Amino acid sequence: MSPSKIEPLPPEIRTVGEMLAHRVRWSPEALAFAADGARLTYAALAADAGALAGGLAALGVERGARVALFLPAGLDFIRFFYALQRLGATPCAFDPKCPPATAARRARRARPALVVVAGDEAGELHRACAAAGLSVAHIADVHRSAGTPPPPARSEADDPAYLQPTSGTSGEPRLAVLSQRNVMGYSRAGIELEIVGALVSWVPPWHDLGLVRFVIGAPFAGEPCYLVPPAIRTLDAWLHTAARMGATVIGAPDFAYRLATRLVSPEGLDLSALRYAIDGGEPVRHTTIAAFEQRFGISDVVRPAYGLAEATLGVTWVRPGEPLCVDVHGNVACGRPGPGIEVRIDGPPGEPGEILVRGVSVFAGYFDADEASREALRGGWLHTGDIGSLDAGGNLYVLGRKRALLKRGGAPLAPRELEEVAEQVPGVRLAAAVALPAGEGGASEEIVVVVETETPTVASPSALAAAVSAAVAAAVGFAPEVLLVLAPRSIPRTPNGKVRHGVLRQSLAQGDIGRSGSLLYSSSASRVLG
Repeated sequence: MSPSKIEPLPPEIRTVGEMLAHRVRWSPEALAFAADGARLTYAALAADAGALAGGLAALGVERGARVALFLPAGLDFIRFFYALQRLGATPCAFDPKCPPATAARRARRARPALVVVAGDEAGELHRACAAAGLSVAHIADVHRSAGTPPPPARSEADDPAYLQPTSGTSGEPRLAVLSQRNVMGYSRAGIELEIVGALVSWVPPWHDLGLVRFVIGAPFAGEPCYLVPPAIRTLDAWLHTAARMGATVIGAPDFAYRLATRLVSPEGLDLSALRYAIDGGEPVRHTTIAAFEQRFGISDVVRPAYGLAEATLGVTWVRPGEPLCVDVHGNVACGRPGPGIEVRIDGPPGEPGEILVRGVSVFAGYFDADEASREALRGGWLHTGDIGSLDAGGNLYVLGRKRALLKRGGAPLAPRELEEVAEQVPGVRLAAAVALPAGEGGASEEIVVVVETETPTVASPSALAAAVSAAVAAAVGFAPEVLLVLAPRSIPRTPNGKVRHGVLRQSLAQGDIGRSGSLLYSSSASRVLG
């Protein structure tokens, strides 16, 4: 299957709801989404969304209201998302497996008119949300209330399309307000990728990559999207679905490609139809791309990208067919800005600095957080909090979050440079590098590398630590001051799989790691032992 130019939607289509209505008018029986053997054409999706919109209206959801969705990835999520677009209401999707008390606290921030729950966790989650004073409905309640579809709301371009929880790598997630103008503007910019054919989504729809690129992006392009439940155990199903459907587009954070390289057999797996495998959502590693493409017999397909919820999704991306660029430190270029997007570096020319972004896809602010919004949007630019640099060709290199960067000899050092090396050592499952204050008054820093073992029991944790320390020293020229070996699944991560460097740093500084029972070895009897 070869790519050809996608015909863009007419310019008068300004909202997500209008986009679906346009697809229904022109190709009602075309496949829109499929999952678990079930299929939704555009006509069926519009009919189901209309009936659910009636049910939501009967439960008190009106135009402009916010609705928190705790729904698993699948066709029901798709139906509810588009039902809320029909009503002119604002969905805010959360991970349904989030602990109930945390879920209720996060949902309450959106001040929703309704919380919709489903799945095995629904009972406990329902009780937690109700105890927080929220109106809650099980998905079955909405289906029972479904009826005559209300007339489509007349949404405006500046109306919210949805609220997007941020990744939460630095703390409690905020709710970014993305307008219809943001979403449609970003989608039109991304159309230059000129990719047609099936999409296969593995990223959860409460993540901006899953929502924007697949739940919204597939209908925008008029192409079918196959949904695979997001979990480590389904990586095999993800790639086999892509092979079976001749998919041209997939996407995931870097860790998913790393794990797939280790866990999925290439035998009988033909991914030759792939044209664009998006690698974003966390620092991209050249070793990941090389290993994945070599294992599955493809080339120039995994393309790095950089983005964030506050810019709808992507800010820069490497286009299909463009070569990968890697700097002397192993940082992979994440490509050039899309149309209508500007990027500059706040700092001295030629040196890394904060990445600033402006353009049609940049959000208007955080929900109910004026001070945080003013801090993020200054001087007409979105201050991302990420550190990076631009080369002469306009390619963006991303070092990482400002607060997560390490310093050595006064120069910034990406945690990835140490983590990537550590994870190549046999027996290491995951690594994270952070800096802690050292000396009187915290005037200097000590670099701490934390590694998780692949199995709960290790013959010699000290030998593993020594091997990691030696590998890091050989790669970057110095060994970490402290090296910790932890049991599997001990390094804090977001639901999307990103390492929460800030939370890890705090746990180390407070000695929580030493008291947790997960510590197998420490190279230093320092305060990290608790």
